[in-house]
Amino acid sequence: FIAVENIDSYCVLISSKAVYFLKSGDYTDREAIFLEVKYDDLYHCLVSKDHGNVYIQLTKKAVNTSSGVAMPGPSQQRPMV
Repeated sequence: FIAVENIDSYCVLISSKAVYFLKSGDYTDREAIFLEVKYDDLYHCLVSKDHGNVYIQLTKKAVNTSSGVAMPGPSQQRPMV
């Protein structure tokens, strides 16, 4: 555990192994987690601002590549929160 940040209707939990995005409310165990990104799976992180909102785009590493080079995956591998 490193830090917790409450943002509007969700919470961001940062640990030494992963970043977790959690729904607000009364949830038990892992039910609250709607996005988990392990640092081993993270390719790139980009913070952007648009119309007063701040977005974090997390690009996950591709699962398999023929060249052996880790490249960003398809759109589902690039969640924007």
